Amino acid sequence: FHGIHGIAVAPNGKLLVGSVVGQAIYEIDPATGANHELIGPPNGMADDIAFAADGTMAWTPFLLGKVFVQKPGGTPVEVAKGLPGTNSLAFTRDGRLYFTQVFAGDALWEADVTGKTPPRKITENLGGLNGFEVGPDGRIYGPIWFKGQAAAVDPNTGKVEVVADGFKVPAAANFDSKGNLWVIDTADGSLYRVDVKARAKTKVAQLSPSLDNLAIDAQDNIYVT
Repeated sequence: FHGIHGIAVAPNGKLLVGSVVGQAIYEIDPATGANHELIGPPNGMADDIAFAADGTMAWTPFLLGKVFVQKPGGTPVEVAKGLPGTNSLAFTRDGRLYFTQVFAGDALWEADVTGKTPPRKITENLGGLNGFEVGPDGRIYGPIWFKGQAAAVDPNTGKVEVVADGFKVPAAANFDSKGNLWVIDTADGSLYRVDVKARAKTKVAQLSPSLDNLAIDAQDNIYVT
């Protein structure tokens, strides 16, 4: 794949993974490993991939500074451009779309999924809000790459609350069905379970360094790139 970055569980249960260097999105059968290219270069470049409840897919071509949205059976629509380092993104339950700039920028945005109006900047200078997810309370939960933290960001006010600290370089975070927040640390290859209310983290698995992203399916299986 020339390096896998973004990963998401598609409505059909397959895994979609994105490559920045390979400039493509691939579909993988998690049971067999069988895979094929779904969207090719250059617009298939994806640092992260996300699905809305209705099956709409969005992804971030990191080096192009864009965000694309594609409805089921439709064609890709460019909803953001000219924003270097488009990185992570996630839908809310009602279909709103948030995305961040990291490394080549440092900001949190909300995109118009129709592409008719420019994105709205929510806040900036967060410290690198990388692979994130919208939590049950509507806040955005994700790792702050350059601060070694996992945090919750209020998309209405931009207020940041740290929910776990002491990571080396946290790269991505996702919730399971029980409300646990799972965080990967790219520096040492660790997978952590975070109790958001207690603000406590527990190391659950030791993987390899250079972890990038993770996704959790309906059965709480965790997939890591």
